[in-house]
Amino acid sequence: MNEIKILGAYGTKSKGFGTSAFYLDEKNVIDAGNLLKPLEEKSALIENIWLTHSHLDHICDIAYIIDNYFSYRNTTLNIIGLPETIKAVKKHFLNDLIWPDFSVIHMHNSKQMTVRYTEIEIGTRYKIDENSSIEAFKTDHTVPSCGYIFTKENKSILITADTYSLDTAIHLIESRKDINSFVVECSFPSDMEALAKESKHLTPKILFEKLEVLKRDDIRLYINHIKPLFLEKMIKEIAYYRGKWEPKILEDEEIINF
Repeated sequence: MNEIKILGAYGTKSKGFGTSAFYLDEKNVIDAGNLLKPLEEKSALIENIWLTHSHLDHICDIAYIIDNYFSYRNTTLNIIGLPETIKAVKKHFLNDLIWPDFSVIHMHNSKQMTVRYTEIEIGTRYKIDENSSIEAFKTDHTVPSCGYIFTKENKSILITADTYSLDTAIHLIESRKDINSFVVECSFPSDMEALAKESKHLTPKILFEKLEVLKRDDIRLYINHIKPLFLEKMIKEIAYYRGKWEPKILEDEEIINF
């Protein structure tokens, strides 16, 4: 089976809890919420960061892996995402005000720039290597956002990242038999439904109501992006609302086989 590693599984930073990051291989990650602590010097090997959207809990460690391992890097860091995401990172993050604009700074002992940006399109499959590829699909969040389908050896895992609607994800799972695993966000307890709707996140009650239309029963379901403050409460709620599902609540540095 194929595997990915969960570098950061939670919806906000707290002691012992990292925010969203998925380790596909030593060169590729989805999101950058928690890279430095679990990877340390291996962070310098990352070549491609596939961003789901521009919120801080998904981008913050871009700054620190460049800063800490600037002299170790020998390949330009490629920040990849939707056009709106790339624009936001360039304008509001790596902008010489919040953090240096590394797209105009040469790498150590190299004529290449430290960072470059690559815009992607929804629905286009991008080759990672001979055996794996990645494809973005549209999600429903407060800023332009996407999830990703990561495929390796003809088997796929779908990762929603932050979203309120699951319509596209469910359609993809129903129509593509190569998808065998599903990582879905769930951020707030069910008594915070109003905040979840306003911030475009899911609660356990809403999540499992939306999953009722999914006909396939051979999908492994994983839940991430829980806010650590509510973890104990949400574990109980997920057990209560799960119905036919047997979801796994993800933790930092956990391995998913797909």
